[in-house]
Amino acid sequence: MLLSLLAAPAFAGLSDAETSYTGAIMLEGKVDASFDEVLPGPMNRDGKYEQSEYAFWSGNTLYVGAEDEHGNQVDGIVEFFWFESSIDRGADFYVAVIKARTTPNVQDDWYLMKSDDKPVLYVDAYTDISRQTSGFRWDWSLPFDNYGMDSYGQVTMKSSYGIGGGAEGSAMGAKKVTDEATGATAEVEVQSKGYANSEYAVNTEYTVNLWSWYTWVSGSPSNIEWATTLDNKTKLEENAYAEYFLVMQAEEGEEFIIDELNIGASTDEWWWGKWNEYSVTVEGLHLTRPAYEVEEEEELDTGLDEDTGYDTGMDLDPGDDFEDDPTAGTGGVPLWDEGDEGGKGCSSTGTGVGFAGLLGGLGLMLLRRRD
Repeated sequence: MLLSLLAAPAFAGLSDAETSYTGAIMLEGKVDASFDEVLPGPMNRDGKYEQSEYAFWSGNTLYVGAEDEHGNQVDGIVEFFWFESSIDRGADFYVAVIKARTTPNVQDDWYLMKSDDKPVLYVDAYTDISRQTSGFRWDWSLPFDNYGMDSYGQVTMKSSYGIGGGAEGSAMGAKKVTDEATGATAEVEVQSKGYANSEYAVNTEYTVNLWSWYTWVSGSPSNIEWATTLDNKTKLEENAYAEYFLVMQAEEGEEFIIDELNIGASTDEWWWGKWNEYSVTVEGLHLTRPAYEVEEEEELDTGLDEDTGYDTGMDLDPGDDFEDDPTAGTGGVPLWDEGDEGGKGCSSTGTGVGFAGLLGGLGLMLLRRRD
């Protein structure tokens, strides 16, 4: 499951989250990627809790989030990619990289929820497959299976999805410093599927402090849901952070529509046994193939005249006397001796190739014409 992991101390700040990509084109906000409207999400759709929500484009990045009446926040940064080089399935492939964070208002005694059924971070996407032109590739989306980490310490999480060059795959990995004295590290494969091609991939990497965070995954062609929960009190005052890869496939040339993208969270008020749930929904996300230039293959110069089939390097006009260009012929070898008048005689000595050379040149010309 995507790098389900949670994160850095609230006042120390989150570690830098970076995304890199090759062989993919980022969709342009409001052009290749757009949305219809923003609404309260499913975790507070009945309006039980007061909240405000937002969604807007800044360049090619979609900012989305919600804040409840107590100052607790959930925020997301989403970027969309289309793969230029992909396995030929008669389809277009899109990837949404979703970076989500819950920030409790610790100063007013609000904290992350410690609960098995109230996620501290929730991301959900829905598309209507009755259109029968597109669906989520839950098999490549990350995380694609339930995931939990029972370790304490700083861990570098990595995610990657790639398609192209005869390979397709996705992977999650983790790297942890195991010996602070020597700086020795250990790397572990968390989830992987297929064969990733590093030349055509979207990758993310970030560092988090983990302790018993769990992400529960439900995936199908129409719906993918990630719900991260916390089962102890060691991280209640910190932010919850995770990154997700949502992979989509659409009929070639057809747009992909994410009917709903939901991001939500739960927070708890200390001592009072009171909690809030708040979330945001972005409706009608439309993704279309971006404009791009197809590299034209360069035509191979055969050196033959298209009409006659003769070597274009041999300009054998019947009226030529060859005095001006005594080296006319294949490879620049003189067919006639420069000492002969008008080139009418053939030399068997010096630099001339003689009669045998002339026959060889004519034979070469005939072979070229027959080819």
